Amino acid sequence: MRLDDRTAVVTGGASGIGAATCRVLAARGADVVVADLDEGRGAELVDEIERERDGAASFVETDVSDEDAVAAMIEHAETAFDRVDVLVNNAAVASREADGPITDFADDAYEFLTGVNLRGPMYACKHAIPAMRDTGDGTGVVVNNASIAALVAEPEMDIYTATKGALVSLTRSIAVEYAPEIRANTVCPGVVETPMLEAAMESGDAGEDSDAPDTLERMIAETPLGMADPADVAHVVAFLASSDAAAITGATIPVDGGYTAR
Repeated sequence: MRLDDRTAVVTGGASGIGAATCRVLAARGADVVVADLDEGRGAELVDEIERERDGAASFVETDVSDEDAVAAMIEHAETAFDRVDVLVNNAAVASREADGPITDFADDAYEFLTGVNLRGPMYACKHAIPAMRDTGDGTGVVVNNASIAALVAEPEMDIYTATKGALVSLTRSIAVEYAPEIRANTVCPGVVETPMLEAAMESGDAGEDSDAPDTLERMIAETPLGMADPADVAHVVAFLASSDAAAITGATIPVDGGYTAR
């Protein structure tokens, strides 16, 4: 599962699953572009990778909801490492304040959630796929990080769920349209110990009347293997990015500790 001489771009790469993915890919020899809004964390991660991992790393400040910023992200990767081989669309947002049941649908919530969770990956694929094809290797890989929310329903997350379900469908379309040069797969994490989860567990961040902490506690209790570590997801991403997964495309892989098997 080595990834030597490969360049991977990871959005939302400075923390949580994204940071774990950057570490694992670099440990397998890939050069990694850490794309994130958090310059401080991103720079710290780049320093860590340069000291402790086989691959090199570079940070680029990126708002994935801004197409110009995404285009600049891919240009940065090509400038820093001469090529783009792997795109990991990991950046995402969830908001119990913005989201809710469809009867509470609001345009501003839709724009916020889709801007990052759906348009962001679409922009990234739009600009990364041509760069992957330019390598001439025919080994480009897209891994989209969705959620088990794309597979099973949870209350009061209707817009978020819609963005993640659409991302699964987008991945399948890319897999068919760009084969055999590009492979595209989706991972669907369950409950993972990340900063986003920690924020959701704090009722003050979700509103005093939010049931988010209770819902997440229930989901953890109902997960046969318990809450996952970000590295658990990162290892699956690294496998999909490698030649060991050469015959896998258009797949949707739950990394959920058995939650969707119930």
